[in-house]
Amino acid sequence: MIEAEPWSYHVDGSPVYSLADIIRKRSAITPQGIAVTEAGRTTLFAELDQRSSRVARALQRKDVRPGDRVAYIGASGPEFAEVMYGAAKCRAIFTAVNNRLSAREVLAILADAEPRVVVADPSAAPLVADVGTLGFDCDTLITDLDYLAWRDYARDTDPGEQAAPDETALILYTSGTTGVPKGVGLTGRNLGCALHELHASIELDEGSVCAAPVPFFHVAGLGMLLAANLNGGNLLLEQQADIAGVLRLLVDRKVTHAVLVPTVLQRLLALPEAKTADWSALSYVVYGASPIPLPVLRDATEIIGCSFLQSYGLTESTGGFTLLGPGDHVPAEEFAHRLRSAGRPMHGARVRVVDPVTLKDCPVGQRGEVLVAGSRIMKGYWRKPAQTSEVMLPGGWLRTGDGGSFDADGYLYLHDRLKDMIVTGGENVYPAEVESVMTGHPAVAEVAVIGVPSAEWGESPYAVVVLSPDAGVSEAELIAWTRDRLAHFKCPVGVSFVASLAGTACRNKPSAPAWRPPPAPSAWQVAFARFLSRVTGGRPRAWPQPGIERSRPTPWPPRPHQSPEAIRRNRHDVALLRS
Repeated sequence: MIEAEPWSYHVDGSPVYSLADIIRKRSAITPQGIAVTEAGRTTLFAELDQRSSRVARALQRKDVRPGDRVAYIGASGPEFAEVMYGAAKCRAIFTAVNNRLSAREVLAILADAEPRVVVADPSAAPLVADVGTLGFDCDTLITDLDYLAWRDYARDTDPGEQAAPDETALILYTSGTTGVPKGVGLTGRNLGCALHELHASIELDEGSVCAAPVPFFHVAGLGMLLAANLNGGNLLLEQQADIAGVLRLLVDRKVTHAVLVPTVLQRLLALPEAKTADWSALSYVVYGASPIPLPVLRDATEIIGCSFLQSYGLTESTGGFTLLGPGDHVPAEEFAHRLRSAGRPMHGARVRVVDPVTLKDCPVGQRGEVLVAGSRIMKGYWRKPAQTSEVMLPGGWLRTGDGGSFDADGYLYLHDRLKDMIVTGGENVYPAEVESVMTGHPAVAEVAVIGVPSAEWGESPYAVVVLSPDAGVSEAELIAWTRDRLAHFKCPVGVSFVASLAGTACRNKPSAPAWRPPPAPSAWQVAFARFLSRVTGGRPRAWPQPGIERSRPTPWPPRPHQSPEAIRRNRHDVALLRS
């Protein structure tokens, strides 16, 4: 079959259409190659292939049939890959679950997916302790207890099942604008299209050593795992406790491809030993979460001398669909503006910026909603046809919900998120979900959650709370209460208590359609900006933050065209609420 779009191919020249074939065909060519390296443990491609076949046979013995779901929750490791490929070999749908979530959140996802088998690592065992209460038949296995005996009792012969290209192969869960997780169904065809850029553009091959500390349940981490397996590279999963350890790992293990956020790269380059280290092996740094500042790019180019790239995309687009490639990372002032972009559409990706109401294309420089189409677009949300139809337009166009604009050279710049969302450390946090949980506290009458700048995470959730009459709770108590019920990255880093949210920028005012924000920040806004400068080490930057998932810039002051709803989540609203 010949695809109209650029495609990824197996080492034998056949196109990628099946998740299971990635390990099958790689193992047949380089069985003794190292697939995954952890501290003190390596897994060969032949071992990964055999163990995944055992998992497939064991699943069939559990009467798992094509289309049934098989879930994994735990840290990134070879067991994740074993279960993923094993499910694919018997045409089950592999479901990756975020192990950073709370038990309540995990159970909600499992209730939606209804897996026949759940495999968890020891750290995630408490998260699945109550799976039996969900009301459907599901077996739970823990990797250091019963999983190994269950797996190794089965034969290591591949069942030989072959999924069709458009069958759902994976479900990755991502929160929606309401904070309710939605399962994104991805097919073999989606993977074959989406892996092309990692397959062809960064020279991954059998001699590559990849360091990618991105969790496999994230579409970016999963993409790196699949790309490394497809191309025969060795994926390092060793975690380092400090920045000096990261440097030693990169240099001593002769890493060729690394995933780093710009803040880590900046700290790395500040180490004295970075200037004398042997960086000859490092060829590519893939980054996300924020743009790379020009001074950091200059230092990295001088000290390391490798190539840089980043992309922007969504789980629904099977990862990135724009690319800011090595040729765009020029350490010169005249090209600095490009570093603030999300790059240009990848080969074969169709990207438009349209008016979100009329859906007509916007001219160059005008902001609108980003749409994308192509074979990388998801099959749909699992068991949610109505929500799928809300984001899928005729012609296969996906509404990203992100605001953007093109420049005259075809570079995409991201602006406001049209959907309420906070991006913290690469994770998406939806205020509605956090607000829903916090209003369950008996002392909380009303709450608004917004994003505030974070030097470490990009931005963090912050809660503004109206207390119930005659009720009392401290900031620390309320945060601790929330952390018992939500993943910690979703919980507020601070709380302000106010008398009312009415009339503030945290609540829309539909009775005032002609409302306009003030032409300039007032004295208290300026004062709070100075406060932010002290706690974040600098004025909030007004650049876009195109990462692996959606992100936005910091508007300062609010742009004249913004409505109250558009600035509701603005991180600077905290100043207004504290006044």
